[in-house]
Amino acid sequence: MNEFKRCLHVFTHSPFTVRLMLINMLCDMFNGKPQQNDKPSR
Repeated sequence: MNEFKRCLHVFTHSPFTVRLMLINMLCDMFNGKPQQNDKPSR
């Protein structure tokens, strides 16, 4: 939980581009894993 708070702190104080990059990475993680079991959409 302490690490999560630290990550959140870094996230909220990071520039916008860094936030976008992190969000894109998270989206890729969430979208990439189910695609292997399911039919790939692209």
